[in-house]
Parts: sequence; structure tokens; C-alpha cells
Amino acid sequence: MLPPMPTVQPRPVAALSAILFAAGGSALLYLFDPAARNSFYPVCLLHETTGLNCPGCGVTRAIHQLLHGNVIAAAHLNLLFVLCLPAVAWWSVRIIAGWFSGRPVVMTIRPAWLWTFLAIASVFTVLRNLPGFEWLAP
Repeated sequence: MLPPMPTVQPRPVAALSAILFAAGGSALLYLFDPAARNSFYPVCLLHETTGLNCPGCGVTRAIHQLLHGNVIAAAHLNLLFVLCLPAVAWWSVRIIAGWFSGRPVVMTIRPAWLWTFLAIASVFTVLRNLPGFEWLAP
């Protein structure tokens, strides 16, 4: 088993900065549609060069749809991302609560969970690029 990552005790300014950064990014994604033709958002280099979809293809557009309350549209763009949101939300709330309460935040991921996620992401990536599984592609 891997040793736990070091305990992180950021200053309140760092915690507030992280929250403001996330809020600013969310506002940007809410206001400007990444699916627009002349979008300023970066493109996926793998998709641009090979035409294949990586596990992250469609995430920016999915976040835009989620911010507008369109969960089904977001799932059509990147199902893996939408299914991972509850775990990400739980982890984020746990970290932020630790920051504001002054408790140390221990960032650990068990190797079994990491390998399970990597296996699921790999299968998802392969499937979304195969004929018959177009419904997984953005």
C-alpha cells in the first residue's frame, strides 16, 4: 500500500483563492458555450490529430450543460465524468470543510480504488471509439 500523501494545511487565503478560482471558472463556463463555433476553449489534441475520443473529451461541454441544469445532455457528452461527480463532490466538500475548520486534510486514495478507476476509464475510452458505442462519444 502506498504511504499517505503529506497532510496539507493551507492558509485561509489559499482556501478562499481556490474557491474563488472555481467560482470564476464556473461563471466563465456558464456564460460562454464551449460548443460555439468560434470558442476560445482549448481543443483535445488527441481528437484533433487522430479523431479518437479520450476519456476527457466532452467534459468542458458537459460542465457547461450541468451549470445550465441539463444533466441528460451532460451525460451524453461524457457519461464517465457525470458518474464521477458524486465522488468528486464528496471529496471537495471534505477538503473545504477541513480547510475552514483548521483540521488537517489527509489526501489518500487506496491503490485498489485508483486501479479500479483507471480500468473503468480505459474500458470507457476504448468503447467510446468502437462502432456500436457511438452513444458514449460526445
